[in-house]
Amino acid sequence: MKKFIIPCIFLFLSILLFSTSALVGSYLDSSGMLIEPAFFCVPLGYLTLGLAFFTALYSFVKQRLLKKYSA
Repeated sequence: MKKFIIPCIFLFLSILLFSTSALVGSYLDSSGMLIEPAFFCVPLGYLTLGLAFFTALYSFVKQRLLKKYSA
């Protein structure tokens, strides 16, 4: 489990960003324009979710390759 610390941090950060975006919410102003104060959290949430996936995949593949070639 120690090798998956970084992916877990990215996953936690992703969940935090998505929940921040959901909690802050959005509203319509008087002219009908959508106002989302925490919109920046959505792309950053997807970015950190992707980083969590790829770092977990990298750790898994690295572990398998080291185990395969060390024996």
